[in-house]
Amino acid sequence: MLRAADMAAIRRRDRGGEWWVDFRFDGRRVRKLAPLQTRRGAEQFERALRNDLVADAEAGRDPFAGPPPTLAEFAGRWMIEYATTRNRESTVDAKRWMLQRHILPRMGGMRIDKIDSRAIDDLVIHLKAAALAPKTVNNTLSVLHTCLVTAARWRALRSVPEFQWLRVPEPKFRYLNEAEERALLAACAPGFWRAFIVLLINTGMRFSEAAALTWHDIDDAGPVPIIRVCKGGSRGKPGPTKTGSHRDLPLSPAAIAELSGVPRNDDIIFPRPSGGLISPASTTKFLHRVCKRAGIKPCGWHVLRHTFATRMAAVGTPLPVLQRLLGHTTIKMTMRYVHVDAATLAATVDAIARAFVSPSTFGHHVVTKPGCPQDQAQRMKTW
Repeated sequence: MLRAADMAAIRRRDRGGEWWVDFRFDGRRVRKLAPLQTRRGAEQFERALRNDLVADAEAGRDPFAGPPPTLAEFAGRWMIEYATTRNRESTVDAKRWMLQRHILPRMGGMRIDKIDSRAIDDLVIHLKAAALAPKTVNNTLSVLHTCLVTAARWRALRSVPEFQWLRVPEPKFRYLNEAEERALLAACAPGFWRAFIVLLINTGMRFSEAAALTWHDIDDAGPVPIIRVCKGGSRGKPGPTKTGSHRDLPLSPAAIAELSGVPRNDDIIFPRPSGGLISPASTTKFLHRVCKRAGIKPCGWHVLRHTFATRMAAVGTPLPVLQRLLGHTTIKMTMRYVHVDAATLAATVDAIARAFVSPSTFGHHVVTKPGCPQDQAQRMKTW
């Protein structure tokens, strides 16, 4: 049980008449020089000290552990003990870069208990002044927020300040229509790369997942051939998938036919010539060249994933099924990948026309209520 003595603001004659606070809290003595050298100032200082001690004790933090660390001190520990044990290597690098580039130069010297909503708003103003996109600002705030939440969970911080996130415009996603898809495949010779492109379009898997596939991941013994997605490629080596989950994807006849033309010189289906896993950074230029030969606007590998999602939604695939195929954790994320093409819109217009009555299919007449003047009836007709 917490025990506290009565107020004890004293003037110490042995210290030149300075005002001190001297009291006991939970059986331990607290003695400090008051910053404001008046009786009232010392009493207010003592109340503040007691409130801090009680708040620390209620939060499970040792009240006598000393002041909380600075953000720079805690962030170093957080990166080692939290981020590296829960995130992929590329995500860890991204968090470290945001801390060092945007957060710590502005807030690194602040104690974590002194970071309030005002300090966070100042950081947002600085990031916006540096012309960062709202999504990048939110990503940076997310790193800071997770760091402070962890500090509170580890009882190094009493509470987490309020964060105000920026409104992010709806992202613009691209997908290939059927004509663009045919042109892209026609411009790519059969073999390694065409099989890779067909596999992405026909399964919707991420580039990193396709890059880490091995021949052992293909199971064609059942009634429906499947490919097991259980790894992702990062920094040229296999690792967990983006969400850490596994899923089985059905293989279409087109994907099976293309894979049969890929040589089995390695356990990995799509290895680099020098060994290891292919990466988007080193292969996007190749895709751009193929797009140029096909006469279509250059695109990135992720466009093929959007193409799969849009095409599957257009043929009526239920969203929960599409979510599972894409490996998303939420339906909301799946919805971002689904686009409505012109053909689907036209079909929707036809469906609306069939579902509702058109006024042009019947005549119209003026309804005159009893006692309604003729000129008012005319106005009703005009309106």
